[in-house]
Amino acid sequence: MSENSRYSEDEQWLKDNGSQFFASDDNTPSQSEGGSSSMQSYLKALYRLNLLSPEDEHATTSLLRELEDRLTEFLHDHGVPYVALRSEGVEQRGSTGAYDHGLILAKAEEMLAEGKLNKRDTSKLTTNLRKFRQQRRKLVQCNLRLVIAIAKRFRNPSVPFIDLIQEGNVGLLKAIERFKPKLGYRFSTYAYWWIQQEIQLAIRRNDDLVRQPANVQDDLRSIYRAIGKIRASGQPSSDESLSQETGLDLERIQNLLKLPGPTSSLDEPLSDEQTSTRLDYAPADEAYNTDEEVSRREIKEKLREAVAKLPARQRTVLNLRYGLESDRDCSFRVIGEQLGLSQERARQLHTDALRQLRRQWRQP
Repeated sequence: MSENSRYSEDEQWLKDNGSQFFASDDNTPSQSEGGSSSMQSYLKALYRLNLLSPEDEHATTSLLRELEDRLTEFLHDHGVPYVALRSEGVEQRGSTGAYDHGLILAKAEEMLAEGKLNKRDTSKLTTNLRKFRQQRRKLVQCNLRLVIAIAKRFRNPSVPFIDLIQEGNVGLLKAIERFKPKLGYRFSTYAYWWIQQEIQLAIRRNDDLVRQPANVQDDLRSIYRAIGKIRASGQPSSDESLSQETGLDLERIQNLLKLPGPTSSLDEPLSDEQTSTRLDYAPADEAYNTDEEVSRREIKEKLREAVAKLPARQRTVLNLRYGLESDRDCSFRVIGEQLGLSQERARQLHTDALRQLRRQWRQP
């Protein structure tokens, strides 16, 4: 499918969904994704904006880059180093060394607020700053439809659609900072990758409670696609066939398939029509019963306080006999050997200690 036909499909999708969002009245909220009033206002504002022709787009990006150079040169001449204006902190502009427009605007506003510039420099900086903002705003606004067109391909239950659009807007701003019109290709073609990159990163960050590295998620996605392709052809999806299909090592595939699946909240409803949660159907486990655990701790604390009131030898006998201070229970013979007593005497001390404990327990 050509890029022009794909963009025409995106425009048609925007028009269809836009009319769907606008159709909901004020008393009946829309049930579709992103059907809130903010989404409606956002889409309405988009259709009031005119798109840029390829000639206008090239002129805008060229002027924006020229104004950026003017501002950075002006700031540098007045004591601001180039490295303080770069998003990556490197000395040469490139794919990772673009100037940060936010830093440029902040430094320029700070310099104007200080009032140390002469009248001529103040007028020059103010004019360039105003033009820079106008061209930057124009380029952003005229490409917001492109962000929505890309975001709709990555609609995901884990991330609201309006959040995908916002992340795509972040990628659009990064593309504006890094685009080089002198290379000759269109800005929308260059921005497509940056917008898509930010949207995919947002999905990866929110896809699961336990975040996996990006390379692991990419490999898993390739494996699952290969499984579907192999099964569609009627063949068993063995590890060897997956390795041939994906190009990954056999050991890598086996390790990835052993990873645990996605996690979900126990408070999540089973379906949209039910209020029951996963926790309602979870099997009861006495080992993790909170009420019983609290009661057990209270009884253990009371027993410890009662044993502490006994005479020293009786307290020692009970501690050794029932492992109150260790995990090991001792016989009367072992207790007698440790205390230098006979086995019978150790039993008598044990009986006396239990009698006193019962007496304490019965007291109000």
